[in-house]
Amino acid sequence: MELLGVGGGTGGVIVSGSNVPAFLTKLWTLVEDPETDPLICWSPSGTSFHVFDQGRFSKEVLPKFFKHNNMASFIRQLNMYGFRKVVHIEQGGLVKPEKDDTEFQHPFFVRGQEQLLENIKRKVTN
Repeated sequence: MELLGVGGGTGGVIVSGSNVPAFLTKLWTLVEDPETDPLICWSPSGTSFHVFDQGRFSKEVLPKFFKHNNMASFIRQLNMYGFRKVVHIEQGGLVKPEKDDTEFQHPFFVRGQEQLLENIKRKVTN
């Protein structure tokens, strides 16, 4: 079994040879990397992840892992792979959170369950 590091970051070792798209591999690395925790990290439950300060995230983190620094493109990619924005009832769904904190989840993107990544498929457009 060959191990492959991804992107410019540290940590987040991914097993190569699986059919996991590069976007998901990089996303996993980003969320797993303790150095990126101030801007992107797992939720306490490990069933979702948070992006804090989208401005800083897009300027400081995205270009290290992707060929752009466009937050809208990053979110579009998440949507294409079936990730959903988590809306908390206490926020009323319409009220913007106090801090710049956006939470995303996918049933197969779970902390410690890296093997589930192969189940995440890009949506096919007609």
